[in-house]
Amino acid sequence: MAQTQRIHHIDALRGGAVLLMVMVHAAATWNPFNSPQPSVLAYIVSGLGGLAAPLFVTLFGWGVLRSELSAKQRIFQSLFLFSMQISVNITSPHLFHPFTPGVLSLMAMLTLILPFFSRYFRDFNTLPLILLSIISATIQLSVPEIQGSGNWSERVAADSPTMILSNLLVTGTYPLFPWIVFAVLGVTISKSGANRGANIPFNPAIRIAVGLGLMFCTVSFFASRAYGVLWAHPTAEACLTFFPANAPFLLAGVTGVVLIWFLLQNTTLTLFNNAGKLSLTIYIIHFIPLTLMHNFDARFDWGLGVSALVVLTYTLIWIPISALWITYYPRANIESVIKSIRNSLF
Repeated sequence: MAQTQRIHHIDALRGGAVLLMVMVHAAATWNPFNSPQPSVLAYIVSGLGGLAAPLFVTLFGWGVLRSELSAKQRIFQSLFLFSMQISVNITSPHLFHPFTPGVLSLMAMLTLILPFFSRYFRDFNTLPLILLSIISATIQLSVPEIQGSGNWSERVAADSPTMILSNLLVTGTYPLFPWIVFAVLGVTISKSGANRGANIPFNPAIRIAVGLGLMFCTVSFFASRAYGVLWAHPTAEACLTFFPANAPFLLAGVTGVVLIWFLLQNTTLTLFNNAGKLSLTIYIIHFIPLTLMHNFDARFDWGLGVSALVVLTYTLIWIPISALWITYYPRANIESVIKSIRNSLF
């Protein structure tokens, strides 16, 4: 996911995305509650955490067609990402089976699939994104059972090749459908032409779209409160669900990604840049400490305050770690390894 010339706000976005991924995984690991908590704080954490993967996948889509890799290089990169997914699974046996599909396997598929449609993404052509979003929402609303249930064990199951394929494409944690929507959003931004394709042109049409997205989020939030149902939750019955990623979640996710992107493209924030340069490395290795300490909350009887402090500390510690890593070991990371092997072989 490296690029020849770094774009500062892209690194900041990548850094923010991977830190949010770390936060949501840490919060899920050290959670003192056994049931959903419909509090404002819980919704803030869920909202930020819920934007982690959409932003991560959008940024990956943004970079896929810019890399200009040959077919052989793309195949190699795809196989490498699949192998990294297996590595993550093996280091987190309390969460996954060895062949459970996840966000890295999603990226592996996108590496192979998106280049075939590159000719449709030119000059900020939003038609592919609009059509894909409409088709996705229509399928989700018409046949919701196609995405499977919110049961975690079913979404990570890998009992047979058929089940693995199903979870890879439709019913898993990060299946190709409907997560390809976020990747196509990234490709659309990349082809915008603004600041080398790194900026979202905040024209009237986009402002209206974002306004409608925010309006939907606001109305659905207060409606869920009025009817006594959860507004957002990873797996429970709620208006916005992450597993599976339903149509309201996609709308909220796209809106949130565009807002965060627009915010960072107009700032000079550099706090997350080093983490952004190591986003793939951090994503892969942050599971190891979580695995080693996954039962600490129960063993030491952590309450909400302690759990929140530990989650915040574990998330933010990657900022100085990445800064020191880049300073002293700039080539000792997974991004450099995959690039070196790819260039030496092809």
